[in-house]
Amino acid sequence: MVKKLKTVEGKLVNISLDKKKISYGWLLLIADNNEEYLIRQNFFLVGFKQYQFNRQMYKSNITLKEFSVLGEEVIKRTKQKSEKSYLGFALAIPLGALLRNKIPTEWLWGKSNFPIDLFTGITNLTFFWLLLVSSFYLISFYRKKRFETELKKIDGDLIKVGTGYAETPLQITQKTLKWW
Repeated sequence: MVKKLKTVEGKLVNISLDKKKISYGWLLLIADNNEEYLIRQNFFLVGFKQYQFNRQMYKSNITLKEFSVLGEEVIKRTKQKSEKSYLGFALAIPLGALLRNKIPTEWLWGKSNFPIDLFTGITNLTFFWLLLVSSFYLISFYRKKRFETELKKIDGDLIKVGTGYAETPLQITQKTLKWW
């Protein structure tokens, strides 16, 4: 079976189905011919430079252009949220110092590797990477299910079209999300 490739050019925007909170992990690609594609964007840091990372692409049975959010609006919302986050910093800094002294580091990083033992080091690194990959997978799964339920609230369905990749890396600029 030969995979059929299709090149789509258009404008990438964030999406907010409830008009309050941006749906993290999803981008809306509005093609030049006004077709809409939803791009599942969870492993943003993977696939840089010469490595292509395939992203899952979906369509919806309803138009989502009215739920698009431009980059300027994202910046404005982020600034409004960050102005209210001083209380979080005031609590996190002392709590972090207290927890660092009370919780044994072996719980987080595994058994101490002194004197240096190759097997212990490999075990610790393997455990760390498995934990990291599984947490990425769980976050990705949670975001997809949450997006599907938000889409069903507005009588929409998510239909998988296939996988795709950007010909060049994505760059988020101050104004919009776009290809470069």
